[in-house]
Amino acid sequence: MREKILELVQTNSSLPPLPEILFGLQKIMEDPDCEVEDVYRLIKTDAILSGRLITLANSALFGTGRDETRNLQDAVVRLGMKQVMDLVYALELPKTFKKSKAFDQIEFWKHSMAVAFITRSLAKKLLSDLDDLESAFLAGLMHDVGILVLDNVIPQEYFNFLTLKDLSSSDKSLQVLEEEEFGIAHPEVGAEFMTKWWSLPAKVASAALTHHDKGPVKGEPLTLNQIVSTANRIADMNEFAHPVTTAYEDSLEEGYLEVLEISQEELDVVVDTTVIGLMAAETLLRSS
Repeated sequence: MREKILELVQTNSSLPPLPEILFGLQKIMEDPDCEVEDVYRLIKTDAILSGRLITLANSALFGTGRDETRNLQDAVVRLGMKQVMDLVYALELPKTFKKSKAFDQIEFWKHSMAVAFITRSLAKKLLSDLDDLESAFLAGLMHDVGILVLDNVIPQEYFNFLTLKDLSSSDKSLQVLEEEEFGIAHPEVGAEFMTKWWSLPAKVASAALTHHDKGPVKGEPLTLNQIVSTANRIADMNEFAHPVTTAYEDSLEEGYLEVLEISQEELDVVVDTTVIGLMAAETLLRSS
């Protein structure tokens, strides 16, 4: 089954392409001379997306203590080009995959966005590499995309796997159960898909591939992959849970806060900020 799935990921034309608006934004952001005006001119061609960005700019996450933003240009300036890019990914990607019959796709994207918010917050505190910081939000957002890909390329087999087996009572992780059933699991499938079809940064695909690996190790340099893995487990611990779960508990390593060199109070702020972000994002997800 493994080889069949890999072939389908490479050749299946029904897998969604990267939305044009994101492809265009990628091209703009790759230009070292790009300006806010370039981003504004592209986004204003999509009235619905423009309205959603204005809503987010005025949300508690970005607009607290500021005058209300009434137009797209002001929203783009307030958010900044990189944050606009991240939010457009978060708003557009949930619309690209067909609705799953096996799990709640809104809950899937809520978990993905939680991991994205947490990854970005931790990366700002803990990483210094510019490429890591630029990729952090998207790496968190896309870490579980392989589940959607499996649901698309082998829909009946994956539906049966998720619904006919008693996954919720299994003491094995979803990744292990997928490997036992199909010979491949969603982290590898997601990385293969992003590399083949969406041309996303290699760091994003790498984070998807390793997001169930161990977290940070004391005395070793911290990596973006470890941040995403840690953010994924922090999300689960704080009830930003994935809709596809088993009884397996992927606990964080003892003393992980000390290894990360952050306090519980700092982590609580990260979690609270994530809650605020999800409140704004969920409203838009359910209206799309």
